[in-house]
Amino acid sequence: MKVIHIITGLVKAAGTSVFCGEICNGLVKEGHGITLAVCDPGAPNQFPLDRRIKLVSIENVLCGGTSTDFDIVHIHALWMPILHKVSVWAKRNNLPVVWSPHGMLAPWAMKHKWWKKWLPWHLYQKGDLKNVKILHATSEQEVEWIRHLGFRQPITVAPLGTRLSPMKLWAVKREKVLLFVGRIYPVKALDRLIEAFAMVPLEVRRNWRLRLVGPDQAGHQGSLELLVKRLELWGCVELPGPKFGDALETEYEACDCLALVSHTENFGATIVDAMAHGRPVITGDKTPWREVAERKCGWWVNNEPERLSAAIGEMMAMSDDERRQMGENGRRLVEEKYTWDAVVKEMVKGYEEVSDGKT
Repeated sequence: MKVIHIITGLVKAAGTSVFCGEICNGLVKEGHGITLAVCDPGAPNQFPLDRRIKLVSIENVLCGGTSTDFDIVHIHALWMPILHKVSVWAKRNNLPVVWSPHGMLAPWAMKHKWWKKWLPWHLYQKGDLKNVKILHATSEQEVEWIRHLGFRQPITVAPLGTRLSPMKLWAVKREKVLLFVGRIYPVKALDRLIEAFAMVPLEVRRNWRLRLVGPDQAGHQGSLELLVKRLELWGCVELPGPKFGDALETEYEACDCLALVSHTENFGATIVDAMAHGRPVITGDKTPWREVAERKCGWWVNNEPERLSAAIGEMMAMSDDERRQMGENGRRLVEEKYTWDAVVKEMVKGYEEVSDGKT
């Protein structure tokens, strides 16, 4: 099967880039012909790709690609005019399209900066999505968002995955860490996380630090630093910037629990990454992770600071052994459902449906 993936960029820290890059790597490993088109193939700090993947510019595809070059076009994310051009090009060449909104159709996301989205939605984005063969969602919650907007074509569900490395023993240490990994951006509700952390009684959180690891977007880190100062949490809350590769692995291994309490998440890949490292998680009920509470891997709670603070306090009051048991429960869940090999297989099923089983 010859598939071309279209994404504007492959920034390492973005979940969209991770999904696209991992799927492409997995597909080429299974023998499929994969082309990946981005705006700037030579951009620095891109997600690492298998050398067998053909990396090209989107403009070159629009100028020179034909219907004989590919069996399927898979577009990632929304709103950018160049993605609309790809949709038009695919329709002109009679190529079936799979489209991954990557959470951008969530109610919160649609309302956020709506004035920038209203015109493209009515000019081209809604029409482009109506013309696709199959939509891709990363969770059942995202399926609901898509259906709510009136799209009725088939939807294939394939989550984000992770890679399981050998479990390392938990270090016995006096100072403990509640970790966040992701973009420093309003949708992540980090102001609520900081406020909830501050509300935990001092005698409970005395030996805990909150680390917010990730790239600043839209200058949001500055407002969080002001909040930390106002709450007198200097030394307790750290914003070290983004981490990648071994440095990010070290963050997961050094933490005692991960928190992701966003206002909305279509998936939340860092939840899977933390569970793969055997760490319990605290996540908000606007994420699709009710499963962590059902499987006793962590907490799935309202992200209002009072509710969130109660969960954080409960986690901190646990013994190391109790937190370790929750982490082991999460590790088993990942082994069952959330490895990248399993995710690639689900995506291939969607492609086969698009191509009527012809590979």
